[in-house]
Amino acid sequence: MISFTIKELINKENLHGLKIVAGSLKAENVISNVNTMDNPDAFDWFTTGDFVLTTGFIFKDDPELQVKIIRELADINCSGIGIKPKRFLGKIPQCMIEEANRVNLPIVEIPFQYSLSFISSSINNEIHRREDSALKKLFSIHEALTKCTLEGGGLDELVKVISKLVGNPVLIVDSKWRLLTYAEHNDNLIKVSDYLELNRKEKVFPIEFMQDMPDNIQDFKKSVKRRYPNNKGEVVCRVLPFQADKASYGFLIVWETVNKMTSVEYMALEAAATNVALERLKTRQIEEARHLLQQDFFDDLLEGKIESVHAANYLAEFHNLDPRKKYICMISKIENEFETMNLDLLLARTKFNKHKEELMNVIDHVAYLNNQSLLSIHRGNFIISFVKVKENNAFYNSSLYLKEFVNDVYDALIKYNEKIKVRIGVGKACPEFLEMKKSYTQAQEAIRISVQINQETSISFYEELLIYHLFDSVNSKDSLEELYESSLGRLIDYDRQNNSNLVETLAQYFKSGGNISEAAKNMFLHRNTFIYRFEKIKQILNSELKNPDEVFKIQIGLLIMKIIDNPKQ
Repeated sequence: MISFTIKELINKENLHGLKIVAGSLKAENVISNVNTMDNPDAFDWFTTGDFVLTTGFIFKDDPELQVKIIRELADINCSGIGIKPKRFLGKIPQCMIEEANRVNLPIVEIPFQYSLSFISSSINNEIHRREDSALKKLFSIHEALTKCTLEGGGLDELVKVISKLVGNPVLIVDSKWRLLTYAEHNDNLIKVSDYLELNRKEKVFPIEFMQDMPDNIQDFKKSVKRRYPNNKGEVVCRVLPFQADKASYGFLIVWETVNKMTSVEYMALEAAATNVALERLKTRQIEEARHLLQQDFFDDLLEGKIESVHAANYLAEFHNLDPRKKYICMISKIENEFETMNLDLLLARTKFNKHKEELMNVIDHVAYLNNQSLLSIHRGNFIISFVKVKENNAFYNSSLYLKEFVNDVYDALIKYNEKIKVRIGVGKACPEFLEMKKSYTQAQEAIRISVQINQETSISFYEELLIYHLFDSVNSKDSLEELYESSLGRLIDYDRQNNSNLVETLAQYFKSGGNISEAAKNMFLHRNTFIYRFEKIKQILNSELKNPDEVFKIQIGLLIMKIIDNPKQ
């Protein structure tokens, strides 16, 4: 799509006062998405190209965290960070500026008069405006290419279509640089036939032109520029391979004499390369194109970019989802073991993608055995499964009825690879299909909170962790600390001074439903020992632990203990 850069952002007419204070060498970084940072553990949710907005509240008093944030965002290849310093920071910390200059991550200072939501909306509107324009052009490009392919015109007709789309003459050669076909352009004054011998199945370019081309087609990140001499100087040629099944089947060559190529023409050329390859390997390439479309659709769905109900319904049905049904998002977060191996980056990524696809097959098999309908995709370290809600179950509006199924999924993944490290998070059911982002975010949050509270199990349901989410989202952490201190402070102080674990004893008592025998067993204690500790607890708290209000307050304190930043034990 047409890019929107950091430099263009600070020059927008409706955003006066934005300025780059660090990382200016990367002002041309492309913004692909906007995200906000409201907690210090949010790095797992950021992706390449994200422009991160923050008020700085979470790191205002922590220089070490300030530097870490810049370093982490640079490692993720985020496009930059926008900081609104007034109120919490006063000014952007010098340590952040120095680190950003070191790692070349742009820092944009946001004036006080702009809200983060306004900045986010302005960026998204600009990205969407550009994407809409590019999408219209791309739609006509794909329509023309698809029509030509479906009508069975072959390479001779396809090259004519490509020539019109890129506005230049085009040649198609095979992997040995032998001519397959070509198309002139009506406005071309430097005719291809005046400089090249255009005999089919014969090489048309000299050896010098073909030298230094990447041997590995994976090295073709974009078209390669070559110059061909003529009597007026040189003709610029753009060379792009068309490939199938990781093998090159030849090259598309644009004779750039009529129209200087823009990003849209480059995208047309890339789309055309796929269509040319389809002529050689139609079935395989159709499946790959469908997979790419599916990834784009789910990316847009999970980022909340699809607003049209009609479009959502059509695309959902196209990708084998029923938009009339409810769905629950289940995320399996997989640790990428290939990153720790001494592998080429591309090879490591390829192996990890293949590994995730194998795990998706495992999940699909478990769903089949459980008579459960789902569709899975993978994105980063996530396998994201959309589980169709069974309307005849007693917990139609709850995700908890999936517990047995999710346990089966986890067991199957571990059985498939005993060394795998996986955490599964489950969101709530979506009332509407377009609200899938909410369940997806909840599943992410379930994983995050389960890690934060050191949950023993690797499976977490957002519905069961809702109270932790509520406490964690409270703006005033001091209030939580105060409640925590008033309910458990004396017990915590006693544990610290006497190196005891009465807080854990009390927590186990409530966890066991007040059953002393069970609680003692869980702590590997004699029942009398547990009773002695329990009586000590009541003495310290000056409570018989029978008053419902007192018990509730203490239980809330135990919950807060798991999520506050620096518990006193």
